[in-house]
Amino acid sequence: MNCEQVKELLSAYLDDTLAQEERLQVAAHLQNCAECSAILADFRRFDALLTQLPRIRPDESLREKLFSSPEYQKLTGTVDTIGKVATRTVPSTRVRPDNPYRPQLIALPGGRQPHPLSAPPAGTYAPVQSGFQFRRPWIQRSMLGAIAAAIVLTMGVGSFIVWHLLQKQGAVATDVRGITPPAGLSSDPIPAGLRFVFLRDGALWSAPTAGGTGIIRLTPENVTVAGNWIVRAPYTGHPAGNLIAYIDLQQGYVHTIRSDGQSDTVVPQPLLKGGSVSSAIWNTETGIAILNSLSWSKNGSTLTFVADPEGTGQPGLYLYSPGTGQAHQVQLPIKGAISDPIWGPDGVRIAFKLSYNGKMGILDYNTNNNGVLTIVPEVSTPDNPHDTVLSLDWSPDTTSPTITWSTGVIGHVHGIWSQHVGVDTAPTAFQLASGDYVEATYSRSGNGGAGSWLLVTSQSGLPGDVISLDLTATSKKLTNGKQVSFAQWSPDGTNINYFDRLSSGSGILHVISSTTGNDTVIANDAASLPAPTWSGDGQSLAYSTGSHVLVASVQTGSLASKIVPLQPLKLQGAATALSWSVTSPHQLVLAIDNGQPGIYLVDTQRNTSLQLDKSTTNGPIQWTQIP
Repeated sequence: MNCEQVKELLSAYLDDTLAQEERLQVAAHLQNCAECSAILADFRRFDALLTQLPRIRPDESLREKLFSSPEYQKLTGTVDTIGKVATRTVPSTRVRPDNPYRPQLIALPGGRQPHPLSAPPAGTYAPVQSGFQFRRPWIQRSMLGAIAAAIVLTMGVGSFIVWHLLQKQGAVATDVRGITPPAGLSSDPIPAGLRFVFLRDGALWSAPTAGGTGIIRLTPENVTVAGNWIVRAPYTGHPAGNLIAYIDLQQGYVHTIRSDGQSDTVVPQPLLKGGSVSSAIWNTETGIAILNSLSWSKNGSTLTFVADPEGTGQPGLYLYSPGTGQAHQVQLPIKGAISDPIWGPDGVRIAFKLSYNGKMGILDYNTNNNGVLTIVPEVSTPDNPHDTVLSLDWSPDTTSPTITWSTGVIGHVHGIWSQHVGVDTAPTAFQLASGDYVEATYSRSGNGGAGSWLLVTSQSGLPGDVISLDLTATSKKLTNGKQVSFAQWSPDGTNINYFDRLSSGSGILHVISSTTGNDTVIANDAASLPAPTWSGDGQSLAYSTGSHVLVASVQTGSLASKIVPLQPLKLQGAATALSWSVTSPHQLVLAIDNGQPGIYLVDTQRNTSLQLDKSTTNGPIQWTQIP
């Protein structure tokens, strides 16, 4: 592709609405074209401008003045041309505030969803997603950005200034949507029980699984929650965690809050240099590294994140203990920019990327003895000088901790590696596979819980077949003659779902057994967003067709298990989020944005649903337990 062709596709590329072949061609062009890359960066900045438009609710007095004015009454026929009452329509010149037919002033949302405010879990492949789901020529998107900038400047003359003044006074004007939420957070804790949490309009909300207290806002109104919030791992014997960590985009701090909405605590460590918090900073390498850095230890006693309080562009690694309320920086022998920290399954070690002197390496920090181990000093090679670490994770084995990672550039995975980090093991990295792969997805649950990669081969730059690769370098080709996209393991590591011939967000959904090799077509027109979602026991797969949500069931027979597509759920509409209950294998939370918009609690066995809210959500849904 030349620059002119790529520029026409940049908007759709950012919105992830291109066909697979076009997406790969654009990505390849962007690797070597500074001009097109700069335009793409401008688009992201325009999105950030739209995101920062505040939610302003007009004062009631303004509404009264507008709809009681002679001009409005004349326009609507309530007053004649000389200002007298038109008795043919309304008996009074004053339109009463409680008139149900009187227009309402509403708060407008502040533009697009922030980008990037959420990231795929470590060790997974996921495209950059965006709020718009249709194509725009690049010129039109540039115009949209210019309009957004003009709106921001215009609002800065009046309402935007007022909004910032209110911020400084500790109050932000917001529009709280939903059925039941109060105007602000209740001072009373939410009753004990299992609930799910989701992000909407920059705030976290908690919803019940059945009956009881309705949807309630968890986070304060003077914070804007980034999309990478995480729930602490559950204690032994409990299905879900009880503490949430999130980043406030307005002030640039990490917060923790209990699952019952109490004790919102600011971690005493600024993420950025004082006064530098802005929408633009979150789209820089430093901002993205900070947003993607929250990670809980296995027992939930420690939270790790990265921060750049000195503004050096080299964020450091920090550990925070909710028990003591203290945060401290990890001291490293090498200065550089840290990103993507991830705890090992033993809850002791933390692996992370380190960029320094134009290189990228991988380090391991031991919280027991404060030791730092260099796993690999540089991941690039003479044959692939631009390679970086694409994904990083651990094996599930706690007795022999092993780090595994992929190297390459987006769309071209060149190597899969692993290294043991035990005290008696020589620090030597082992290459599990090399080549040119379109995707590489790792799961600790893969291969029956032993940890395994799913690699998608490349055929002339297009997706090919999927191969499973375990940490002993044993590989197995699972498909033949396919164009695989978004392959992922089931939670029990016995099945793999993938898309074949994905185009414009829709493709043929398959499930293949990793033990028998049986490959079942689940749907010919399944949607890739939201991603198909397995139940916790790995026995049910929920997916969307764009107009319906269906559930496929794994049925185990005397000879072998098989996948059986079931009837669609009675609810109709485009799904925006799917999440299975952590306690019931037949309870599904479903968000729909058209048809029958809202958030629903669905019993997939009885095909019945309970509407919890009339508004929807696009972000992930996570589960918490209130003790």
